[in-house]
Amino acid sequence: MVRRRSVELWQSTDYRWRELFEAADVMSEGATRAEPEGPVYYGSTSLLLTVESCGGRVPDADLDHLLALLPCDPHARVRAVRVACLEAQLRSGGTLGRVRAEVTVKRDPRGARVDIDVEADVHALGAATAG
Repeated sequence: MVRRRSVELWQSTDYRWRELFEAADVMSEGATRAEPEGPVYYGSTSLLLTVESCGGRVPDADLDHLLALLPCDPHARVRAVRVACLEAQLRSGGTLGRVRAEVTVKRDPRGARVDIDVEADVHALGAATAG
């Protein structure tokens, strides 16, 4: 007749996410390919949020909480996708249109790794790109 449910709520701030993502190590790869519908960029970006004991800004004691929060916090996801889109824009040779991104989070020996796979339509390609 009656159901009871307990929920744990967490609150994060975008400012702290900004600090962590600005200090992240970033590695990207990808390229634009000619597809029948037009040029499309395919690539991936990895962000490493390093713990303090390895020279980063993430307190070691907070790593487990960070790993739980990263996949579901909208502030963190938007920051990660923005970094990946900037990296894609640099590599695409054109202006990005619609972007599709998939975010995964993994524990790394140095902290938390955020992997973002990006697929984006490319517009206004430079003459030497696409291929």
